[in-house]
Amino acid sequence: MGLSGKKFRELKREVEYKLQGRTVKRDEEGNVIINMTVKNDEGFLSPFSENNSYVISEEVADFIENSTKEALPKDRYTLYIYSNCIDEEEKEVYKKAINEYYTKEYIAIKREIKRSRMAVLIMGLIGVMFLALALALDYNGFAIWTEVVDIAAWVFLWEAVYLEFFDIKKAKMKMRYYLSYLSMKIVYLNDEK
Repeated sequence: MGLSGKKFRELKREVEYKLQGRTVKRDEEGNVIINMTVKNDEGFLSPFSENNSYVISEEVADFIENSTKEALPKDRYTLYIYSNCIDEEEKEVYKKAINEYYTKEYIAIKREIKRSRMAVLIMGLIGVMFLALALALDYNGFAIWTEVVDIAAWVFLWEAVYLEFFDIKKAKMKMRYYLSYLSMKIVYLNDEK
């Protein structure tokens, strides 16, 4: 049995109260701070790479992205990596791997937006052509076919609108996050725990 309206409101109030003090932490430059502790760096890099350019593992990327969910896409970040197992050579490799991973993500999302924009254009044109066909059919007295073609036109037009205002907007937000990750400052510190 689910929560009643009253219990739901009480639970919501309790959660909202707990969240009041929770805000993103920022450094002296105003960047959102991401704290990452690495006890064992064996899984930091993906076991697969292209052209000898390392990329971070999915787990590391998920950690970074989950750590910034409360931040805005336009925010800048500082990643503090606390570890005693990362040597000087690995520090440079890991910085490059983070950059390479988000460069690839940025390129992929940019392509996705371009493909979606092309689909919006094509579906919009098809929808308008179907509307014109519906008008021609209506003018010539084909009432039933007019309705069928009219429905098809609105399906194409709705899909074009949905892609433009929902999917592309979401992809643009991801692109802003990826740009922020690409410009992220990375600082290595000893783990004092």
